[in-house]
Amino acid sequence: MSHQFKPGDLALTLISGFGFAAMTTVKLDVFLRKGQTAQEPDGCLWTPKFDGWAVYRDDADGAGFFKPEHLMPLRGDFAPEQQKTREVVA
Repeated sequence: MSHQFKPGDLALTLISGFGFAAMTTVKLDVFLRKGQTAQEPDGCLWTPKFDGWAVYRDDADGAGFFKPEHLMPLRGDFAPEQQKTREVVA
C-alpha cells in the first residue's frame, strides 16, 4: 500500500504504538528516514530505526512514529464528515 502523504495530512493509525491506539486520528508532522537524527521538543535527540512519520494528536500531548504502511489517509472518501468540502444537495 503506497500513499502520497504530506506534512499536515490527517491519517488513521492501523496499529497501536507510542500510546496511540489503533484507529486513532493523527496529524502527520515530518517524515524521517532510518538513521536520520531529529530533535524532540524537549531538546532530546532521536534516531528512528525505520522510515516513517512523526505524528501528533490535537487532543493529547506527545508524539508517535509510524511506518507509512501503518497509516491510512483521511482525505477524499476517507475524510471525516466535517473535513469534507463538498455539500450534498437534496
